[in-house]
Amino acid sequence: MRLILCVKRDLHGCIFLNRLMPRLAGHPTWILLSDKARTAESQIPELARLAYLERVLPIDRLFPLIDSAPAGGGEWATFAGLAARYATRCEVVEDINSPAMLSRLAAYAPDLIVSARFSHIFAPAAIAVARHGVVNIHPGELPAYAGLFSPLRTVAEGGQELVCSLHRVDAGVDSGPIIALARLPYRRELGLLAQIAELYPLAIAPLLDLLARLANGEAVAGEAQDRSRRRYRSLPDASEIDAFLSAGHHLWTAPSYDSLLARFLRPSPDSASA
Repeated sequence: MRLILCVKRDLHGCIFLNRLMPRLAGHPTWILLSDKARTAESQIPELARLAYLERVLPIDRLFPLIDSAPAGGGEWATFAGLAARYATRCEVVEDINSPAMLSRLAAYAPDLIVSARFSHIFAPAAIAVARHGVVNIHPGELPAYAGLFSPLRTVAEGGQELVCSLHRVDAGVDSGPIIALARLPYRRELGLLAQIAELYPLAIAPLLDLLARLANGEAVAGEAQDRSRRRYRSLPDASEIDAFLSAGHHLWTAPSYDSLLARFLRPSPDSASA
């Protein structure tokens, strides 16, 4: 099946692709990256720091160094490394719904568009481009945790598991029929950033199952969401962040973050012989 993979140009988007791409042998792919940032994040120091760790440090600082190194990277590849490793196109898209972009999407004729952390809202014309539409990977249990920062809200409200929802994209936001849910035990000591890095890849198994079912001609509609349970929320404010941290939770921890970045780096000869 011909796939378009739409992810955010950040650490989580890159990790998700590194986990997914090895499983897509035989499926032609085109990777589209979103570079959208929310200015409100810079107004809360903790969110600004998180954005730096997810975007600026790995994508703008570390990845160019890896891409320019003669020896290349490590187990996980940068976005440029992924494009080379899997012989696929990878580019930033400014507006998924622009006439020019819709024309390019139609020319590619995808069977399915997969979105994860993409930040763009798909207009009906974009959804209709793919033969089987668009599916999204949302890091929260729908319909109760629609919108932004679902893992933080889940933990703040006493959740002991983080949930990943694979759902169809419709004309709303995080409102389409649910195809599958996957769960991950919450581990306070890891910090939220490291757990989110594990959350999106939970959708890979049900996504592969979906591809197989669609290839066999099965119609997979998903289960309609219970709109009476829907809650949609935007960015958390400073008081929410303070309450989260005061309860003993962590947005990130240095050991967990370092272990993620290390997988993009080639081990030094000294460490390999140690």
